[in-house]
Amino acid sequence: MKLSEDFLSRIKDSNDIYDVISNYVPLKKTGTDYVCNCPFHSEKTPSCHIYMATQSFYCFGCGAAGDVINFIRLYEHLGYVEAVRFLAQRAGIPMPDDGGEDGARIRARILEMNREAGKFYHKLLFSPQGKEGLDYLLGRGLTIHTIRLYGLGYAPNDWSLLRNHLSSLGFSDDEMIEASLGVKSQKNNNTYDFFRYRVMFPFFDTRGNIVGFSGRVIGGDDSRKYLNTKATPVYNKSTYLYSMNHAKNSGKSSLIMCEGNLDVISMFQAGFTNAVATCGTAITDSHARAIANQNFKEVILAYDSDDAGKKATARAINILDKVGIITKILQIKGAKDPDEFIKKFGSDAFSLQIDKAVPAMEFELEKIKAESDITNPQGKAEFLKRCVAFISTVHSPIDRAVYIADVSAYCDIGRATIETSVEQTIKRQNRARQNDMQQGIISGAYKKDKVNPDASKYPAEVEAERGIIAYLFHSPDFLKKITDKITPDDFPTEFNRGLFTELCILIEGGEGTDLSVLGESHEPDEISAITRIIRDGNTLPYSIDRLNDYITNLLKFRDKKSQKQVKDMSAAELLAYANKMKENK
Repeated sequence: MKLSEDFLSRIKDSNDIYDVISNYVPLKKTGTDYVCNCPFHSEKTPSCHIYMATQSFYCFGCGAAGDVINFIRLYEHLGYVEAVRFLAQRAGIPMPDDGGEDGARIRARILEMNREAGKFYHKLLFSPQGKEGLDYLLGRGLTIHTIRLYGLGYAPNDWSLLRNHLSSLGFSDDEMIEASLGVKSQKNNNTYDFFRYRVMFPFFDTRGNIVGFSGRVIGGDDSRKYLNTKATPVYNKSTYLYSMNHAKNSGKSSLIMCEGNLDVISMFQAGFTNAVATCGTAITDSHARAIANQNFKEVILAYDSDDAGKKATARAINILDKVGIITKILQIKGAKDPDEFIKKFGSDAFSLQIDKAVPAMEFELEKIKAESDITNPQGKAEFLKRCVAFISTVHSPIDRAVYIADVSAYCDIGRATIETSVEQTIKRQNRARQNDMQQGIISGAYKKDKVNPDASKYPAEVEAERGIIAYLFHSPDFLKKITDKITPDDFPTEFNRGLFTELCILIEGGEGTDLSVLGESHEPDEISAITRIIRDGNTLPYSIDRLNDYITNLLKFRDKKSQKQVKDMSAAELLAYANKMKENK
């Protein structure tokens, strides 16, 4: 059965990897992630890591890895479709008919439903029923013009008002549930409205379609402040950015990244039309790629100043850096968020704050300074160690030189000493990565599951193959730049050659490269191997120079192979080869 990427995304969004794996093995929190004793091999010390940001797992002991679907395949010994069905049943999501789903028709119906729901909510906001919602929005400082521009609406405290309206337009209960506009009661099996007693924020995509909604509670006994559309065939929170439909037309090369919808709208109303926000999730790699694809060169992070905001800032810096976007930090003083600041001090004062936004690396360095005490030798030594570790992660040699000079002046330590320590750290990190790769191949880590038995024959080329494949997962838009120089035939190992070919077909066909999409054509151990490729690729910056190095390595291998083939030719074959070379010239 062919399952769409939209459906698979919905399955994964509805089956959090922590919730699923914790039903099988005890998990221990470490930072923002979790570890456990691997359920796929015997061990005393936890080596299996569950990564919440990427919703994936990876065992450093046996190499088992993948997403939540691959975990179920491995643990329950199920086939691909059976594992998806298992998770679908767990989440109460109906499987598509075995004959295949008409994805385009379903998406069109959901977009039509969303459009009708948006009009319905908007009309209600300006009716007597919507007075409470309108008063709330006006009380937050929004004008009628702004409210209409963003299509804001109101969902009354009624269980079936929207359902009855959509039913009158010919939409079924099942369609409403599929669109996350309705939800089925577990008590009586009736369908009721998903959003109730909330101010409604439609999610417009860059083409003007309503792909989902966010509802801000204003009354009732629902403790959830915000309620967002669940994953549907037209909405994925990991890729959607609120107000990008406005920001892309702002004429600015920078984006202002906020935490909430109201922050964005308040900033737009104040003249800052390049503000966006994620919805119900932290920033992801997909968000970063979407920003880069819209040709924004810089992102100014305007998150709240609380602990959660600081963690979100640190995460966003790392993710945006991967796609080469310059990141700056807005340091708001006298207010907890942009919305409050603009209300208290006005748009001109906020514009000055934007001009003073601190570059991400400088922000990180200042944070280390604030957390360190250099008045005693031990504190100074600890400060320098943290600074060296931090500066060694900076990709630009020029930026590294600037920060080394800053640290040198701050703690009165010779610049050359810090520079040497940074260079040694970078070399040590690179050497460790290379050693891990080489040792993995030599020890047979890549042959344990017999996925790529050719790997040990071509260690340098395998590293290049894996690097290029990881790059395609990260930046599919680079496909043409890669295929202009190399072809699948330039990959010496069969598994990586086949995987590269498959990725080329998927990307050229406009399909996604999510692991769940590949699951149908690969065994669980192959998905584990692909996950390792992606994970190893993420440990280094995705730079053009790095990609070109990988391509150069494979081109050198091609030349060596050609020279060997020429050497083994007979006289007649050599003459034919020479004539062919002349024709090509």
